[in-house]
Amino acid sequence: MLAKTMAEKSNCPDLEPEKLKRVSEGGAAEAEAAENVTIEKSSAQCNASGPNSPTSGRSQTKRDEVWESRRRFNNLRRREKAKVAHKARVEAARAAQEALEASMTAEQLAEWREAQQAERVQRIAAEAAQVERLTAALAAGGPGAGPDGSVLRIVIDCSFSPEAPPKELRSLCKQIENSSAINKRYPRPACLTLTSWGEPLASVAAPCGAAGWRLVKLVEGPAEAFGPEAVVVLSPDAAEPLLDLDSERHVYVIGGIVDRTHRKGLTLKFAEARQVKCRRLPIAEHAEQLGLGKGTRKCPVLNIDDVVKTLIIYQDTREFPRSATSISRLWL
Repeated sequence: MLAKTMAEKSNCPDLEPEKLKRVSEGGAAEAEAAENVTIEKSSAQCNASGPNSPTSGRSQTKRDEVWESRRRFNNLRRREKAKVAHKARVEAARAAQEALEASMTAEQLAEWREAQQAERVQRIAAEAAQVERLTAALAAGGPGAGPDGSVLRIVIDCSFSPEAPPKELRSLCKQIENSSAINKRYPRPACLTLTSWGEPLASVAAPCGAAGWRLVKLVEGPAEAFGPEAVVVLSPDAAEPLLDLDSERHVYVIGGIVDRTHRKGLTLKFAEARQVKCRRLPIAEHAEQLGLGKGTRKCPVLNIDDVVKTLIIYQDTREFPRSATSISRLWL
């Protein structure tokens, strides 16, 4: 049963599984309603021992364990809700297809199935071609391959991660995963590289599917891997804007930081310590075109995946406002 499964998997303190009646097959709405009742009751029990409850007499270790239990429970709740929604979509699509096929004559049905098969073959061929483009980009943009002006080289440096708490490490893994997904779908993918890769981030990333990320992982830092003259660190605190991309000469480095609060000057100091170039995205120069009005920060701290998306779109459009859709979405 859903509640029992969630209670067993979440390891939430004081969580007692609720008994629910069996939901009939195909009743997606009924399943979701029943699940919500279970979630509310179970979550209330979990909240009684959660990190928002009084913590007098508890050690920090105990509070961390309770927080981790609640995190697992909430993740499980989201997965179960997603399963119910996915099942409903699949059943609706199947019903629509059956209704469509029933309305066709034998000749129409044969033609429709032939068209569907041709579309499937075309889609598979397009996916294979995209895999080849991504593989070529990763091979051409690596540190040992030499400069290739046709491949944009984007680096996420993970040297900041050893000092980050587990919560931020998981958020960093999610943003790296999103960056990999964005890049592998783009028609002209970049060579996405992780530098300073190691513990504790590697252990946190393993259960997040790090083995399947389509990118390059390097133990060395960006200056050691590519040479200090090639490195351009992107920082919201830099004085000079990034006005163009030079894929042949430069590697663009994003700090692997998840800023819950803006830690001013962190990436700028990183660049200064290594004596490498430091630039910021030209948001202030295009504030009006981006729709950033008065009172809005003109040098905002962006998610890593938003910066990656901006760079790979900019290499094609060469128009910053068009490539920075994520910036206007976040800061309007």
